[in-house]
Amino acid sequence: MINWIKGLLVGALLLPFTFENGADIRYFQQSTMPLSDSSDVIVSSIYDSLANRDIYQVKTSTGTPVHYYIELQEGVCFENECRPLNILIYWNITGRYLGFELVDGEFLSKYDHEPFSQMEYKQLHQLLADPFLPLGNYTFEELVKRPETDSTSLDGVSGATMKDVLEYIVPGAAYTTHKLWNVIHGPIQQQVSKLTAQQLDALLFNKILESSDESDWTWAIERIGLLPDLDDFVIKSIVQILIEGEHFQSYLLLKSLSSRQLESEHLQLHLFNLIGKVDFSIENMIFDKLVDASLLHGSVVHASISILKELSGAQLGKLLKLYSHHNIENAGFNQELSHLVPNENSFVERQVLQFLENQNQSADATGDL
Repeated sequence: MINWIKGLLVGALLLPFTFENGADIRYFQQSTMPLSDSSDVIVSSIYDSLANRDIYQVKTSTGTPVHYYIELQEGVCFENECRPLNILIYWNITGRYLGFELVDGEFLSKYDHEPFSQMEYKQLHQLLADPFLPLGNYTFEELVKRPETDSTSLDGVSGATMKDVLEYIVPGAAYTTHKLWNVIHGPIQQQVSKLTAQQLDALLFNKILESSDESDWTWAIERIGLLPDLDDFVIKSIVQILIEGEHFQSYLLLKSLSSRQLESEHLQLHLFNLIGKVDFSIENMIFDKLVDASLLHGSVVHASISILKELSGAQLGKLLKLYSHHNIENAGFNQELSHLVPNENSFVERQVLQFLENQNQSADATGDL
């Protein structure tokens, strides 16, 4: 699964927005909410006590979040030498790294004070976009072996960088790469994701599903249970994902639906109507999810009557288990079910007879009362 997500990230990097004009340097990935759609934006500051810094939220005048950023201003120090690092770091509304910006003539340099080349900026951008790098597993001191001499090289490249992580740093800029990656994929990332989740509604949910980055879809699907209501557009998106989406997305979607959302008759009916139209394993998850619902609406039972003869033995078994769990008693369903006996499939016949017998016993017990 991790390799699948990494493949998506690599694909996203094929469409970065870069801009270098000698004054400003910008490297960006595709945003879920393009700034071109937000001519009227509002910037607000949110102090994050955990990260001990201000996080700036950019949103439209109607309150829709666009992206987040911080101003990282601090000294980059190693081997008793320091230099300022002044850079804007951006996150997408789903928490993934969006890009960085150097303004007013700021630039990044390596240990020998040589400015980054365009290729090195691109390399840094690609490294920062990968959340699976091992840079979070090491402190900088562990990452770079200190030289035995009294060298004051800033990024420690005069020492020996661990061979296992050489491919994960910009040569000559180990400290800068390590520092930026850990800021981007640290607590602030979790905070901006939380801030968007707190504002998630049906409109924003569907907007995120329009993203060209499938990791954004996964973010939204995982949080579908936060939606107070599932309108027609959201339910349409649910159906589309279950029919056309990756298996993992379908699994995550069904797993994330809340018990309260499952009470929706509209949702139950659309889920049930997918029987026979989705993968067998997804069918099983749909049945299991409906078993977990606090109640089952009569419209679902009515919808099942016309397709009884089309169900396989496994599907019929799941359906009868579902109805037994919810104590469904429906004369029309029972009558149509009885037409399946006798049956050339002995397994099906036994299931039908057992279900009808239990229904009769339940009716007799009710009559005795």
